[in-house]
Amino acid sequence: MSIQEQVSKSLDQIRQEMFDRLTSKQEEYAASGWLPIRLNLNKGIVRGLIELWCWGLWQLYQFLAIILTQAIPDSATGLWLDLHCRSVGITRRPQTKATGTIYLTRLAAGGNVPIPAGRVVRTLPDGTGQVFRFVTQTAAVLADGALEVAVTVEAEEYGAAANVSVGQITEIVTVIPGVDAVENRVGWLTTEGTDSETDEPLRLRYQLAWKQLNGCTKYAYQAWALAVTGVARVKVLDQHPRGEGTVDVLVVGTAGMPTEALLAAVTANILGTGVGDEKIPINDDVQVRAPEAVSVTIEAELELIGGDAAATLAAAGNRVGALFATVTAVDGIAPLDIGGDVTLDRLRWAMMLPNVKRINFTLPVADVAVSGDSLAVLDSITLTSVWAAEA
Repeated sequence: MSIQEQVSKSLDQIRQEMFDRLTSKQEEYAASGWLPIRLNLNKGIVRGLIELWCWGLWQLYQFLAIILTQAIPDSATGLWLDLHCRSVGITRRPQTKATGTIYLTRLAAGGNVPIPAGRVVRTLPDGTGQVFRFVTQTAAVLADGALEVAVTVEAEEYGAAANVSVGQITEIVTVIPGVDAVENRVGWLTTEGTDSETDEPLRLRYQLAWKQLNGCTKYAYQAWALAVTGVARVKVLDQHPRGEGTVDVLVVGTAGMPTEALLAAVTANILGTGVGDEKIPINDDVQVRAPEAVSVTIEAELELIGGDAAATLAAAGNRVGALFATVTAVDGIAPLDIGGDVTLDRLRWAMMLPNVKRINFTLPVADVAVSGDSLAVLDSITLTSVWAAEA
């Protein structure tokens, strides 16, 4: 039972309690001279005053339920949760923009091509119709005889959604004479874009702030890692993964596999600068690293019994993508955690929409086992559809 249910009363309950009280006390009050006559509780001025009083009392109960809910960190939300977190030195992590490196290319070698800063490139629409735009941050020159040049870019919008996959940035919006194409390659991301921290991860960090006071436990390492903007999930291996006295901190970023910059930031926050801000015992051998990547390729045929085939395939693809996301649940589908196996049953559940009768997998042919220090990463997904012979 929630706090609101425990302390609140309905307007009907309050009204009935008021009527019961007045009915039981009318004779006593009249005998004491407090009432000139017996009151009519069903109509007239007295009934109106009773209704106003009951409504005011009901509002007070509603306010009490809200205050009690927000006074407890486990149920507090929004600014109330921020107030609790400030008491332990924690603030909500801000949203940031994704930054990375793209390559501007040309088909044939030529002379120097100057590329001013502020040129815009973008992705094609994704499964939800979204397009992500990026702006070049520095001027560059496609040198005489060269076919490509690397350029740093920043997303126009804040948020984790702009942490696009390899090969998605394919269009040049601002024409650059002498440049024919653009692409983002493996490892293109420099810093992860992040959304403003929601209540659930912030509440977890509040809880960890108290747990870390017990000493250098796995909760302390988890708290220190999650304090770094860009970290989505953490798993601490504290049972001597590399031998006696070793601890491994596995980090997943908002873009999936963490960038080197993110790992360095987490390492710095855990190890300190060496000027009196060290957190760990001197005999702990700590390593901050990414999980081992387990690539998953999905090829499946959906047998449909109705609806729009293209829309169904797009929706199924988005739901599968949510399994391999790193931040929050989408449509009730929570992302796979570090060590989470990719089972055919879980994939079917994600794609089993109301107008889908059956799902036939070509890949994977069986469940994909993922070890405790690994993370399933979606390599590619290809979905096709056929109309079911019978509904």
